[in-house]
Amino acid sequence: MGLALHTTRQDGRATIAARGSIDLHSSEELRTRLTELVDAGERAVVVDLAAVDFCDSSGLNVLVRAYKHARAQNAKLTVTGAYGRVENVLRTTGLDRFLIEGPTEEAPADGR
Repeated sequence: MGLALHTTRQDGRATIAARGSIDLHSSEELRTRLTELVDAGERAVVVDLAAVDFCDSSGLNVLVRAYKHARAQNAKLTVTGAYGRVENVLRTTGLDRFLIEGPTEEAPADGR
């Protein structure tokens, strides 16, 4: 499965809902979309990973670079909805500590 991205804007934030796999072949599309949002002046960007079933190191690289780019522009980038393998890779790499903001509706606060 490829990657589909859908952007919505509400309550002062832009949310990119991703669906599919974020890998070497699709990560550039996500990088471009995130960069465009921040460069267009969005100050709060959320990447919704609830429908993402796989994220490799190229996808993680895009998220880290987008996070740093947002911070440099006085914006905030967070991730929500990660579960299963995607959540595990974020936690294993420690990226959850600065990318994920609080518990999501899909994941209970106690992490189970």
